[in-house]
Amino acid sequence: MYVNSNERKLKLSSWLKSNQRSEFSSNLKLQKFLFFYEVFSKMDGENDYDFNYLRAYPNGPVFSNVYGDYNYQSMAFWDNLNRISSCTIEDINETRAKLSGFLVRILNENELSELTHEFDAWKKHESAIQRGEKNITIIEEDFTDHDFHLLEMLRNMYPIEFIENTEVISILDKNFLLSKSDFTNLTEEQRTAFLTLADEDLHNPVYVDITEQGVMLVD
Repeated sequence: MYVNSNERKLKLSSWLKSNQRSEFSSNLKLQKFLFFYEVFSKMDGENDYDFNYLRAYPNGPVFSNVYGDYNYQSMAFWDNLNRISSCTIEDINETRAKLSGFLVRILNENELSELTHEFDAWKKHESAIQRGEKNITIIEEDFTDHDFHLLEMLRNMYPIEFIENTEVISILDKNFLLSKSDFTNLTEEQRTAFLTLADEDLHNPVYVDITEQGVMLVD
């Protein structure tokens, strides 16, 4: 069945659906995943990045073709993703996808919107958005050195080694990060403690270390 999303966006969406179903269930998080993957692709010097249909929405940059498919042609969209899921997606950069997926996992929707609002490519159009203008195109030339510095900072904060050795516990709108070894050894009492922590005034992501004595250290 026909959809507006091109094959590249379908493959990327399929990756998120297969690897992070919870994040895929949010159209906003899917959009942020696609945005991060594409801008990292440009920063890395790839020649197949795709900014077609990239628009400035109030919640940040959005690929309007995927947004429309997800919201208004969901059956056709899922059929295409299921078709792709049955194949090996060889041309997706796993390291880049994992970083982009990790970013949308450790922040809630509001935080992700605020983060993408920091990009000059979106800020350039903020006044037009506030005036209520629609269908505002973001072009490649809208991205600045500041944007790529921000991307480099995010990549340095979350190297692939850290991502692959970290578990994320999501409760309500809080996302707790702890090592895989600490996660494996969690006691029932410690697991329950996360429910209490989720009610605290904490900012995502919340880093948790567990001492040898079983004390949970929260940062």
